[in-house]
Amino acid sequence: MKTGDKQINCIAFDCGNSSFRTMLGRFNGKSLFMEVVDQVSHDAIEINGLYYWDILKIFEGLKQGLKKANQVVDKIDSVGICTWGIDFGFLDKNGYLLANPLSYRNSIGEEVISSLSDQEKRWMFDQTGIQNNRINSIYQLEGIKRKMPGLFGIAERCLLIPDLLNYFFTGEICTEFSIASTTQILDVRSKNYSKGVMDRFGYADSLFPSLQKHGSVIGNIRKSIVEELHIPSCKVICVPSHDTACAVTAVPAEEENFIFISSGTWSLLGTELQEPNLDEMVYLRDYANEGGVLDSITLLRNLTGMHIFQQIKKELFIEGRKYTWDELIQIAENYQGKISYFDTNCYDLFNPTSMISAIMNLIKESDGTLGQVLASSFYSLAYMYRLAINQIEEITGNSYEHIYIVGGGSQNTLLNQLTANLTGKTVISGPTEATSYGNIGVQLMGQVDNFYLEDIREMVRQSESIKTVYPDPNRDISLIESEYLEFLKCL
Repeated sequence: MKTGDKQINCIAFDCGNSSFRTMLGRFNGKSLFMEVVDQVSHDAIEINGLYYWDILKIFEGLKQGLKKANQVVDKIDSVGICTWGIDFGFLDKNGYLLANPLSYRNSIGEEVISSLSDQEKRWMFDQTGIQNNRINSIYQLEGIKRKMPGLFGIAERCLLIPDLLNYFFTGEICTEFSIASTTQILDVRSKNYSKGVMDRFGYADSLFPSLQKHGSVIGNIRKSIVEELHIPSCKVICVPSHDTACAVTAVPAEEENFIFISSGTWSLLGTELQEPNLDEMVYLRDYANEGGVLDSITLLRNLTGMHIFQQIKKELFIEGRKYTWDELIQIAENYQGKISYFDTNCYDLFNPTSMISAIMNLIKESDGTLGQVLASSFYSLAYMYRLAINQIEEITGNSYEHIYIVGGGSQNTLLNQLTANLTGKTVISGPTEATSYGNIGVQLMGQVDNFYLEDIREMVRQSESIKTVYPDPNRDISLIESEYLEFLKCL
């Protein structure tokens, strides 16, 4: 691969549910040096019983991150944006933002999906390849039509969060495969919006933007932004803008078939395919065929992940009990009492007022200790991983030796070891910045000769210290098997 004997500087805007970051990557032709230029905390804001995202705060924060990055290097060659999926904002006929986007943590999607019959839910899956989930854009849209008919009535364009940010930066309206698939309106086989779904819900073709290819140029940073920030102009590249798809792009696997866990607020557990799988088993096991990098498919299941621990930590902080992540892990490791299991995907944990109380209710321990809550949560999540991996092996007919855990949750040493012990598989953890590596990797495809997906993954292996976690040879396998059966009874 050739970079023209020059360093290539790329920015990955990485927007998660709890913070958004400006990541600067400097590529020398072999490895990528990554640094956090700016990070800003944010959260959904509750107003009148509904949760909203402050998209203007995010946009302004990213602008300032862009300015700071330009103070670190002489020239930024390109920018890519990725965020969480599903959520969206509306533009009016003149291209003006109508309101702050609603958060998927609202219950309006649940109200809609619960009104569908089993036959309607199966039809939706057959039309799109995406599993029915209360948080999918289609159910949020229908909830808005019911609760806010005035807003929906004047909406001319519906832009998912990264598409909205790309529009703010460039003035161009488009989307791409990975983020569009999270709507459950796109048919992942044809990569076009499903006419059946569009007609069924009465959506105009013009409501949703057309798809653009990964690695193509969306546009240049608006002249007004360049002048405001006193920075040189640069191009914005179309990357897999769903953070999960970006993270899977950076899985440091050398084998063709692998299991990944993109571990963050959610744990997205799955495998990479070249074609979608809409078999009966996929539907019954609650898997989705989401869009991946370069038209690939990420066959995955959406599992509750670090959200449980993030909410526990936040709750304790509000109570004046300030713990670091390492301290919480230590409390769980030191717990010697009874481990109780629960369904980590239970709706009671979706957005409870008190995560600790919700877990105590599930494990039927009204006076349980913090250690019990944490230890039970870690074990339950690891057993949920095992269940999902068993299901993927059943669906694909493949056996996997390794589990690749990427993202912020890959730093959780206790969960990594439990996952290895309870599945009997080797865990390979890292990179923690998988989303940004994938984002920048796709940006480089348009700027480096003969740079392909396998080169992105080799770049990750050259750039990051990847850790390997083996199952404890002294683990009690018979005890693990009996505990797993006990866990399954909770589902």
